[in-house]
Amino acid sequence: MSSKKYHEPFHPNSFNAERDSIQHYDDIANRFDQSWDGFLSGFFKRFIVKHLVIKEGESVLDIGCANGKLLAMLNEKRKINGTGLDISPEMVRVAQELHPNFNFVAGSAQNMSFIASSFDIIICSASFHHFPEPAEFLQSARKILKEDGRLIIAEIRIPLITQLYNRLITDHSYEGDVKIYSTRELQLLFIENGWEISKKKISRQIQYYELAKVRK
Repeated sequence: MSSKKYHEPFHPNSFNAERDSIQHYDDIANRFDQSWDGFLSGFFKRFIVKHLVIKEGESVLDIGCANGKLLAMLNEKRKINGTGLDISPEMVRVAQELHPNFNFVAGSAQNMSFIASSFDIIICSASFHHFPEPAEFLQSARKILKEDGRLIIAEIRIPLITQLYNRLITDHSYEGDVKIYSTRELQLLFIENGWEISKKKISRQIQYYELAKVRK
C-alpha cells in the first residue's frame, strides 16, 4: 500500500452536498421503498444482513438510515438496541413512525453528537459517497464507537467507469452525491484515519468492509 496521502474533497459543489441531500430525501421520504434510491439501497441492506455477525442486545447505529428498514432487518436476526441517523428530517419522521422501538435522529454524519463509546456497531450503508469531508466522519465515528466495536461500510463499486461517473456527479447530481471511491481510495482513507480492516468482501457493485479502531 502506498504511503501517499489521499486528499479530499474534490467535488466543486461539495459545500452544497448536505443541503442537496436534505432536499432530495425529504422529497422522497414517504415513498422511499418505491423509489430508485430505495430499490438500489436494498441490495446493500441485504448484503449487510447476510454477512454481518451480530450479537443479541448490541447497540447499533445506522448512518444514513433512511426509513429505518435496515435496523428492522437486523432486528429480525438478533434483537438489537437500534439508533438511526439521517440528514433528512422528513426521513427521520417517517422512520420513527414505522419503527417506534428504535430511536431516530436528524443530523450530519460528519459531526455526530452521540455520547463517546456509545455503540457496538456503526453501519454506513451506501451513504459514504454523500460525505463532503469523509475524514471528518471517520474521526467522528471513532469517538462514539466502543473500543472493541466495529464500523461497517458498504459502498458502491464501479471499477471500470469510476472516473466517468464522478464527472457526471460533478455536472449533474442533485441528490447530494460527492464521490464514488475505488477500493484502493477507500482503504487508504481508512488507514489514514486510524482504522484497520478486519473483514473485506468485494461482490460485483458492492464493496464491504468491517473496520476496527487502531489502538494508539
